[in-house]
Amino acid sequence: MALAAFPDLPDSNPHYAAVSDLVTQGILKGYDDGNFKPDQNVTRAEAIKIILMGAGISLDGASSLPALTFSDVTAADWFYDYLKIAVNKGIVKGYEDGTFKPSQNVNKAEAMKLVLIASGVTADAVVENAFVDTPFDSWFGAYAAYAKKWNVEPAWIDGLWHPEVAMSRAMLAEMVYRMQKTKSSSAVFDEATNWPTRNFPTVSISLKVPFGWSYKPDGVGAVWLLDKANNQFSLLDPYANGGTLLMTRYMNTEGKSSADLFNQIEGDLGVKTSEGVVNGYSTLVAYHEDGERWREWYIVLPNNTMLSFVATRGDGFYSSYLESYLEKVVKSVTYVSQDELSMDDIIEAIRSAINADGMGSDAIELLTDAKIIETDTIGVGTGPVDYYYSASANITIKYERSYNVILDIRDGQTTAF
Repeated sequence: MALAAFPDLPDSNPHYAAVSDLVTQGILKGYDDGNFKPDQNVTRAEAIKIILMGAGISLDGASSLPALTFSDVTAADWFYDYLKIAVNKGIVKGYEDGTFKPSQNVNKAEAMKLVLIASGVTADAVVENAFVDTPFDSWFGAYAAYAKKWNVEPAWIDGLWHPEVAMSRAMLAEMVYRMQKTKSSSAVFDEATNWPTRNFPTVSISLKVPFGWSYKPDGVGAVWLLDKANNQFSLLDPYANGGTLLMTRYMNTEGKSSADLFNQIEGDLGVKTSEGVVNGYSTLVAYHEDGERWREWYIVLPNNTMLSFVATRGDGFYSSYLESYLEKVVKSVTYVSQDELSMDDIIEAIRSAINADGMGSDAIELLTDAKIIETDTIGVGTGPVDYYYSASANITIKYERSYNVILDIRDGQTTAF
């Protein structure tokens, strides 16, 4: 796919893949200044054009259709033929006062209805709320339920759908893109497909991490989403709509088989477990149905080490999404041997481990040529300090033994810190 290259739409934007795809299809384009303006609101007229094109509806036959009678629309308007087609197919209609209001912003509920009708989809009636803020008996209740079932338009981090929010260009692109994918595949849209891949060098893996989530690649690695709306500050204590995935590594120097490792763990945990495979790796899953600790995974990697993932999450409106996302993160695990890591990844992991007690040696081991060039036996008052130099990275690492902590790093070979 030829990806869009707009200065105001980096690939870190969660809607980057959707916009790029629609640009490639010729449905969307940027402005004369080279920008896409992803946050600019979409008008009713603009939405009609994008949605019709996204549904594969052409303008053929528009000229032979009856003229529109909206008092605020003329045949000279750029969107006139799109609107004629949309009205003729029953996709859209005007207001009781005889206007169409083409310049009025379109909101999420309206956009979802238009996308479904244009795509030839009938949203079945529902008897319960899909989201807390989408009453099932409202005019948009069934459309919201369809959006949730097929993951065309998920909840926000607060667990609400926000039907009244004005749609931006990027948001509408995402909705149309997901609708296309679900229709062509007859499957629920999997947003993990577009999540960025992050390396965790000290545990020899990569993971796909959701947009907007934070991650810690060194030592005791972690992936988390803070419930900032409720003033959550610690990743170790998930609030109502927050979740955390902690990971540690067991070196397995004894060379135990996965069966022996899992038997020992099952005996220690005393909870429901199941054995299986995640991404080709032998895996034990422990289920915690009560409390914040939701699930644990133990995965044996090709280098015979074992990873432990512990997922915790709050029980707010967003909890079902948190469970799904945490599990998808784990299931994206991919073994990355040390030989496959870039030097930038390794240096970033070492830099991230600075002042993190108990993590220094794991980080230093990523540099196979790191050698002690000097030792300060007095150290910093707590124990000896070693200076490691790596020629391949051309950095010196100041390491304090007693707390197994990296104190700092410097470019080149030096002990002047």
